[in-house]
Amino acid sequence: MRLLLLLLLLLAAPALAATRPAYVLRIEGADAFVDLGRADAAEPGERLRVYRVVEARHPTTGKVIRDRFLLGEVEVLEAGETLSRIAAPDELLARLEVGDEVEPVNPLVPRERPTTPAPGSAQQGPVASTPSAGGPSDAERTALRTAWNAVLKLPPTERARVWEQFLNAWPQSDLSGPIRAEIALLRAAPPESPTAKGGPARSVVSPVLKVNAPFVALTDEPIVVSLTSLAGPVPRAAMVHWRERGSPTFRTVHMSAEPTGHFRATLPEGAAVEPGLEYYVEAVDPQGATLAAAGEAKKPQHITIRRPPRDERVEYRARSRVRLSNEYVDFNRFKGNDHYNLFEADFLYRVFTTVHAVRVGFGNYRGIGTPRDQLDSGLPGQPVGFTYGFGELELRLHPSLALLLKGSAGVNRAGLQGGFDLGLRIGSETGTSLLIRGATIANIGQRGSLALAWDAVKGWPMSAEVAVTNEPIGEDLGVRLIYTVGRSVTPWLDLTGRVSYQLRDINHSGLGFGLGTTFHW
Repeated sequence: MRLLLLLLLLLAAPALAATRPAYVLRIEGADAFVDLGRADAAEPGERLRVYRVVEARHPTTGKVIRDRFLLGEVEVLEAGETLSRIAAPDELLARLEVGDEVEPVNPLVPRERPTTPAPGSAQQGPVASTPSAGGPSDAERTALRTAWNAVLKLPPTERARVWEQFLNAWPQSDLSGPIRAEIALLRAAPPESPTAKGGPARSVVSPVLKVNAPFVALTDEPIVVSLTSLAGPVPRAAMVHWRERGSPTFRTVHMSAEPTGHFRATLPEGAAVEPGLEYYVEAVDPQGATLAAAGEAKKPQHITIRRPPRDERVEYRARSRVRLSNEYVDFNRFKGNDHYNLFEADFLYRVFTTVHAVRVGFGNYRGIGTPRDQLDSGLPGQPVGFTYGFGELELRLHPSLALLLKGSAGVNRAGLQGGFDLGLRIGSETGTSLLIRGATIANIGQRGSLALAWDAVKGWPMSAEVAVTNEPIGEDLGVRLIYTVGRSVTPWLDLTGRVSYQLRDINHSGLGFGLGTTFHW
């Protein structure tokens, strides 16, 4: 069978050379090279068309769509055995890329050398009935090419029938022996598997593909995914679909084709994000069908991402912080009978594990409180005070979810007292976040708050907070509206200002002010 195909290819070379896909292989300055040579009947002066091939995946059906678009025409300057050097206009040369398809301008015009009849011979009757000394006649060549094109998409039994018809028309052909052997092989071949009605017969051979990718990668190194065709037809295209672990959607990177059926893709910079990423690889076979090469959207492959052992961002920077703050809060228009002042200093150290941070510090709470029904009576208020130390743990449950546990102990007029504070942060500690907190301190009161922080203006972190509290004496509830703005003075120093408005009821309200400074390294 292979011998017959070789003979047919040699006979039909002028027609088949035009239908074989050819490509731009190399571009050097003003010269470009294509894989069409003298073996393909290419010759100097021949005009070729250049096409740009575009492949894309349909977002709804998922089917890979392929089409090509004409870039222009070029001319063969020099034809080698298998390659040709071409010349292109400057505007076309600037757009030319390796991998663009080329084909002759007139692919169906046969390139045959003229034959000279023997002297004195009369060209009467069907010259195809007897072979000439120089090989098959033009008519036989044409019939052979027609038969060849007809059998390309037919099952074995139909191919045998077409070759029998050819032999009936050309019984004395020089190829009658190989063709009869081919017919015998086709008659003995097992029937092919059924295909879609009206569709072409497709190869039953499936490509054998191997995907290589790291199991573990570091945050500062590129991630390369490669695909190799070990056996069977080489894929026409391949692509990697990837996402950060936990993300709902995949992103796609098309793999670059390399020689010998090898494809390679490097994921975009920044793809290596802790704790890892997920991916799967798809290939497109020569018939346009999509093949799963590694994993699928429902069951993707995994790559674990880790930080380098001596990553400076983790080991040294943004780990420590010292903060000082003082705030004065008044509930009754500065009449001095319902207010408090809070001073705190703390040190925070980030561990960057499940226990994300540890904070310790001390504070001093001083104020005067009066029951709401006595605020206008002129009676003196009740003084309160609390000098305390505290410790806080921040547990990182998720990159965007943290639990804060704070305990405090100190002394006031009643002796040794304690307090407890529980918080839940949603979002980034240094970016946009929502913080929900609830706290209680013995003999002072309870407090619940909801704070939204953001850093939309670079160097100006801000937050807005709503708090409900019965401080400073644990009697009547009041509502506080708080706005905070910060300013990064240097890479290691921030200043903070705070203003608030609070009220017990419509007749008893006041303003509050606060200042703070933060040192971080």
